Order: sequence, then structure tokens, then C-alpha cells
Amino acid sequence: MNRTAIRLVGGALAAVLAATTLAGCAAGASDAPEESDGPIVLRYWSWAPNVGKIVDVWNETHPDVQVEVNTSVGAADIVAKLAAAKEAGTLPDVSNTTYENLPNLIVNGIASDITEAFGEYEDQIAPAAWNLTTFDDKSYAVPQGTGPQFLFYRADIFESLGLHAPSTWDEYAEAARTIHAADPSKYLATFPANDAQLFAALSAQAGAEWWSQSDGEWSVGIDSGPSQKVADYWQGLVDEGVVTTLKTWTPEWQAALADGTLASWLSAVWAPPLILQNAPDTEGKWAAVQIPQWNEGDSVSAALGGSATVVTTGSKHAKEAEEFAIWLNNSEEALTAYIENASIWPANLAGRELPGLKDTIPAALVPTQTDYWDVAAKTDEESVPVTWGPNVATAYSTFGDAFGTAISSNGSFSDALTTVQKAVVSDMGKLGFTVD
Repeated sequence: MNRTAIRLVGGALAAVLAATTLAGCAAGASDAPEESDGPIVLRYWSWAPNVGKIVDVWNETHPDVQVEVNTSVGAADIVAKLAAAKEAGTLPDVSNTTYENLPNLIVNGIASDITEAFGEYEDQIAPAAWNLTTFDDKSYAVPQGTGPQFLFYRADIFESLGLHAPSTWDEYAEAARTIHAADPSKYLATFPANDAQLFAALSAQAGAEWWSQSDGEWSVGIDSGPSQKVADYWQGLVDEGVVTTLKTWTPEWQAALADGTLASWLSAVWAPPLILQNAPDTEGKWAAVQIPQWNEGDSVSAALGGSATVVTTGSKHAKEAEEFAIWLNNSEEALTAYIENASIWPANLAGRELPGLKDTIPAALVPTQTDYWDVAAKTDEESVPVTWGPNVATAYSTFGDAFGTAISSNGSFSDALTTVQKAVVSDMGKLGFTVD
């Protein structure tokens, strides 16, 4: 069984972890602001949909420890925001993080070691999620959920054109041509220069290893054959004009999703509430399947996103913060609230069996699709192993700039990948890592 895994132990990183985490703990403890008399107040940063409703459940039953949630910080800028807060001595007590950004938070002394409080939960957590948050046998975050990929598509549009959900990337390209030929204002999809996370997942599905480590030495494979294969594929569709290049999470993208300009979205298990949020009038018109395969009959995927909860080194109430982080992602009350208000595929194994989860089809999907959670479970287990490096933020930022330039200037996606590779290798060298 393939499981998404992260390997960041030994060698140069271990030394950096030891030095920076200790420094971070010392700085955070002295810089955290004092609080007035009354209940303990924990500050929590999160971008999860409707997370305030889950926090309300905690606050109603924990009068002595209240949680204030801040949803203004998104997944894309969480590293920069937390780094700035650490510098200013204003770290929140608890924060969401994506799995790929967790190594950065550890290296920079922001994520606390929570092994003593959370170590006994290993048997209750999906192995893929546990591995993503555990380094050198130490836990640095409480897994929240995993991100099995899906192709979400407008079932009504596909049916009107006599199309079936594509099972291969060749079929996907043919569907793109058919949709655009039927109406030149419509597209199957967008290739967004601002979504490096999606490109990384698609590259992993194709066999790329963007980071790998052996005996303390790192290799960077962003500019590798599998990644180039993905780049060339999408460059071909962009050059044909059968996919657009709208950036995701923009008003233009939202409008295209809502009015049918975009007939599909390559995303993950967490997408249905966001579809409804951005395109409410399309409720019940979508279907979801495994992402297309490079070879007919294959069943390969890669995780797209997935979140965990860290207790920061700046918290003056670490014990209470750990208790909240564990409750948030493992208690039946919290997971039930998540199921009611978001599309979570819990990392907690018992949470996956809650009747409210598997008995409910996400409202964005057509009412007849009853296999959604079964596909999520299968895809989760078939996801390829992934190693995240210590400077994912650099890779993603450079990707946005390089691919944005390539799109605006009709340049080469292949050259853009080379630019990302060089930037990541150079940055890792400056950080003190040995890079092959």
C-alpha cells in the first residue's frame, strides 16, 4: 500500500532542527503577550471553511479556555505570516498549516514538539497523515485531514455534449477540445500559474520527486523528466487554446466556475464546499471521479493539500493549546461539526466511520453519486509517497512568477521549470543544506 510520506530526518536538517527549534522556543516564550485576568484566550489561525462553527462547539463547553479564530490568513501565505509574527513576538497559539509547509515551520522554530501530548494517538491516525507530521519520531502537528485528488466536472455539461468523465489524460485533452469546439467561450479547465500545489501533485502522479534525501544530502527533481512531461502536456493544451489560464481564487475564476465557462476543476476531497461558496447556483450539477491516468488501467494519484494543526513556540498556554489542537481534529464533537460544515476527509480513522460522513453526499455533487467517500478512501491509499523539502514556499513563489511570465509572454513552461529548480537549489544552499 502506497502512502503519502515525508522524510526529513538525519543529516543537515536534523542539526538545523535542533538549533532553530530550541531558539524558537526560547524566543516565543519571552515574546508572547501577557493576558489579563479571566479565561485563558487562545488565538487560532485557520482558513478552513466555517471553522468558526467548530470553534463555537469548543467555546460552549470550555468556559475557562476560549478560542478566538482568525480566518484572514490563507494557506498560500501562512508561512510568511507566521514568520513575520514570530519576528514581532506575536505568534498565535495555534495555527493551521499545509503538510508541505510544516517542514519550514519546524526549521524556523515556529512549530512546537507535541510528542508528549500527542504521541499516544498514532494508532488512531491514518498512517499517511501521521508520517506527514512526524520527524525523527517526534510529532510537530496534529493531522487534520488528507487530500486525495478528484476531478470535479459539470455532469450536466458533459451529458449535453455526450461526454463521459475522462479516465486518461488523452481523453481529458479530447474532452477539452470537444467542449471548446462546441462553444468557444467555454473551457474544460484552466491552467493556473498561481497554483504550484496542483502542479506539484500532478508531477508526483507522473513520477516526479521534487525533493528527496539520503544520508543528509538532498536532491531536487523539480526540473525532472516527469515534471517536464506534465509541463509539456499543459503547454500543448494552452497553445491549442482549449484550456484557459485563469488564476484560481480570483473573481474571474469564481465567475467562470459559476457560469459554466469552466466545466471542471482538478482539486481534492475538500473542494465541494468551495464549489458551493463560489458557484452556489451550480448545486447538484457536479460529479467527482479519480483524476485521469497517464496509462489506461492505472490507478495512481497524489495528495493535493491536506492540513494539520500546530501549536506554536510563541504560545504561553502550550498545554491548553495542545488540548485544543487534539480535540479539534480527533473528538467526535469537532469531527461531527466539521462534517456538517465542511468537506473533510479526517485523518482520524474513527472519524471516517462517523455516520454523518459516509451517509451524506456533498451538496455540490449530483444526488445519485453515492461512491464519493469510497473513492476518497481508495485514492488516499493509492497516493504516491512524497517528500517535502524545507523551502516549499520558495518553490511555489518562484513557480508563480516563472509560469506567469511564460503564459503572458508565450514562453516555455519547460524553461519555467528550470527556473524553479535553480531557485530552489540556490536557496537550499544558502540555508545550509547539502544539495546534489
